[in-house]
Amino acid sequence: MQWVLQALGGWEEELTYCQQLLDDDIYNNSAWNQRYFVITRSPILGGLVAMRELEVNYTVQTIRASPENESPWRYLRGLFKNDTQSLVQNSQVASVLLDVLTSQNSHVHALSFLLDLLCHGFEPSQELKSAVDVLIPQSCSPDLALTKKICSILEHADPMRVKYWNWRKSTVRIQSAQSQNADRLANLSMQG
Repeated sequence: MQWVLQALGGWEEELTYCQQLLDDDIYNNSAWNQRYFVITRSPILGGLVAMRELEVNYTVQTIRASPENESPWRYLRGLFKNDTQSLVQNSQVASVLLDVLTSQNSHVHALSFLLDLLCHGFEPSQELKSAVDVLIPQSCSPDLALTKKICSILEHADPMRVKYWNWRKSTVRIQSAQSQNADRLANLSMQG
């Protein structure tokens, strides 16, 4: 399908088609992937930067309705591909994280997303920190750094990937420093 669009055209109705697929099944990962392809490649939509705000609005609404669905969380990450600074500064992202962490039972994807944001220099509000603190298992020390608290929560909430979260907990400080250095270099290269 993507080759046909690029070779023969037909972009005009493709975003509407993706929307219909997602209306039928919001868990349709292929429809999310196709939507991203259309947003980033369609010559009539103006590209990712032009469409980002509308797409963030749509994705945040979808996450609020279905926070256990991993696809919109991944799509949201993709909307800020190569622009983590904008992701970290986006108020809608912080808002949906707080909403999900304070009012939903399904926290895995929100916590994973928050962990990634923290590794990119995100400064969480006190409300967000408090929302995480409420989720801490009793076996976890409340004195841990926020990133390590999140990993500990995820070890319990996502037992299938307990080894992964344990590894993330052991490397989170390194990841954060590397990410912040990469962001600084990207900003310097854009200025120069």
